[in-house]
Amino acid sequence: MKTFLKKVLYFLILPFTVFALLVIGYIIYDPFKVVQTYDNYSSLQINRGYISTEMFLKNYKKENYNSFVFGSSRIFGYNIDTWKQYLGADAKVYSFDAYGEKIQGVYHKLRFLDSLGVDIKNAFIAIDVDFTFDNTLSEPRFLYIEHPLLVGESGYNFHETHFLAYLNPGFILSFYGNKFFGLDNEYVRKHYYSVEATFDSKTNRPFRSDLEKRIENEPNYYDSPSFYTVTDSLKMSPFQRIDPFEEEALHGIKRILSKHNTQYKVIINPLYSQEKFNPKDMEMIQNVFGRENVYDFSGRNQFTTSKYNYYEESHFRPLVGDSIMSIVYSK
Repeated sequence: MKTFLKKVLYFLILPFTVFALLVIGYIIYDPFKVVQTYDNYSSLQINRGYISTEMFLKNYKKENYNSFVFGSSRIFGYNIDTWKQYLGADAKVYSFDAYGEKIQGVYHKLRFLDSLGVDIKNAFIAIDVDFTFDNTLSEPRFLYIEHPLLVGESGYNFHETHFLAYLNPGFILSFYGNKFFGLDNEYVRKHYYSVEATFDSKTNRPFRSDLEKRIENEPNYYDSPSFYTVTDSLKMSPFQRIDPFEEEALHGIKRILSKHNTQYKVIINPLYSQEKFNPKDMEMIQNVFGRENVYDFSGRNQFTTSKYNYYEESHFRPLVGDSIMSIVYSK
């Protein structure tokens, strides 16, 4: 019996050792930037909603933010420095973005700000035709799961999700291969990547400096197959996306905005695909927020008909965001 137990113990030593080393590596190297706190976050392979919340908590008492931009990664196309020019001199702006942001996420962030007694003087809410009212679970989940403080949960589920993503063999091989041996090939970039995106340490404003450099330096940048030709622009979201649960979130957002006497704008983002926002969903949005506060840039327009307005088929450039703000705030 003792001999058997020794064999079992010897058999388990190696996997336990490997697992212990992986745990230590996760804590030390913190690949998703969720274990330690940082002054600067440069990687895109992190949960932007979590980072936005952490940066806000770190700075809000000092910076006294009172003006917020909400939305998905597509608000990378809105320069909040430009937005500030349309607001009062006392505006303290902050980009509260999150990857694949759902309408519930916007509501949770506003509810969180309200619970902290933050003055919400101005709000810019950017809605996506394809993501904002999509109830399917976005993958990989670690990029999209909400900050525990926003949903009133312990951090266990959040950190479990990240740690399990870290244990993916492809990620482990790519992450440590890149870190220790400088490997940078197609396989590595599929599982682990870092880009030269910049994020302002005070306003949290994201900027794709890496892609702007590529557009400037690569004459064939827009010859990529991703910039497909949109042949028929008169397509529309085929079904109503806003369900009762999401409608409740919309009304929750409106209640908080009304409570703070917030000056707000609701923008339907321009998609490269030129998909038009469903008219029934539009009617509901307008009924909640007021027709005068809702601006629809979906479908075919001066922004969506030019591929040069986009980084790829999903994200528009700041030159588009600047133009949208000019239109919105000139009325």
